[in-house]
Amino acid sequence: MLKQVYEPLWGLLFPETCPRCGGPTSTGFCTPCRHDFPRNIRACRYCGIGPLPSGAKVCAQHNPAWQTDQILAPLLFAWPLERYIYALKFGGQRALGRALGQILAESAAPQRCNIDAIVSVPLHPRRLLQRGYNQALEIARSVSAQLHIPILRAGIQRCKATPPQSRLTAAQRQQNIAGAFAVRRDLSGRRVAIIDDVITTGATVNALANAIRAAGATRVEAWAVARTPLPPV
Repeated sequence: MLKQVYEPLWGLLFPETCPRCGGPTSTGFCTPCRHDFPRNIRACRYCGIGPLPSGAKVCAQHNPAWQTDQILAPLLFAWPLERYIYALKFGGQRALGRALGQILAESAAPQRCNIDAIVSVPLHPRRLLQRGYNQALEIARSVSAQLHIPILRAGIQRCKATPPQSRLTAAQRQQNIAGAFAVRRDLSGRRVAIIDDVITTGATVNALANAIRAAGATRVEAWAVARTPLPPV
């Protein structure tokens, strides 16, 4: 009740502006600026890489090692989007999580019926202390608010401190992240969406998905703001 009364007043006193152009908006990034972000069109539903040939839904050489049932990443990790993901992740611009999460939520809305819980990729406590917040959780909060899906946090941990994935090759990423996550709660029958900022090789979401499945989840999807155009060699 209080939110319904004070939210319009808050909007009048502190109107929202687009993080990119500074213009008025109610959706994080305004529509013209969103149009400048590269879209991940006709992407494979299993690995999230596109574009596929017209009419195709999956890659001809799809890798069955993926632990997720589906990948959703509406944008490509390229200029100018990468600037804002870096700013959220490394530049202390925490508020960008809401704006980026709104983009993800709009694309994920059709998947709402397949998912009943959200898990943001957790940070190791040491990394969380250094950064001050978890960028994946900031995105997840926005998605949760818009799609009305609860976020699960208790009992889901990153128990292994690892070097940043961005500096490693695909093979090194898989080795680096192995055994990094622990899920100490019952997820029997749950349908979970993992939330992250960017999916590159998929090593992180696959490792977390494996732990979530081991806890009993029946479906695991990975939702990220962006997908790298091609996996690193």
